[in-house]
Amino acid sequence: MLDYRVVVETGAAVLAAERAQGDDLERLDGLTERMDSATEFEDYRRADVRFHIGMAEASGAARLVAAMTEVQGQMSDLIARIAHPSEVLRSSNEQHRRLVAALRRGDSAGTVRLVREHIEGTEHILAGLLPEPPARAGRGEGPR
Repeated sequence: MLDYRVVVETGAAVLAAERAQGDDLERLDGLTERMDSATEFEDYRRADVRFHIGMAEASGAARLVAAMTEVQGQMSDLIARIAHPSEVLRSSNEQHRRLVAALRRGDSAGTVRLVREHIEGTEHILAGLLPEPPARAGRGEGPR
């Protein structure tokens, strides 16, 4: 699932960096403000989901929006099982702000780097909840 998330989110980020309009960026800024002011995790998470879907919407690709909606639904199931310390939420939202700034600059490479960092942070937190990925053939195992 996390590999699928990487593909969907980085793809959306690249296209959003190329295509985002002012109203897309304003909407994303507003969602970061909602996350900042959220006093309950459920409110934060709703704005977080909308942020990620909003980035896909800024890409202008309907299939990416559908894929991002699917990914965020799957992530919500996992995220509901973990603690949500305020410092982690603040750090996550700071990544969102940096992502919006990169989108505003049209910096595709920067958006990909930031999305990867954001996903890796989530992977680290969720590591104990996810099954081990299957071993990949030909990855240095066994004789050559």
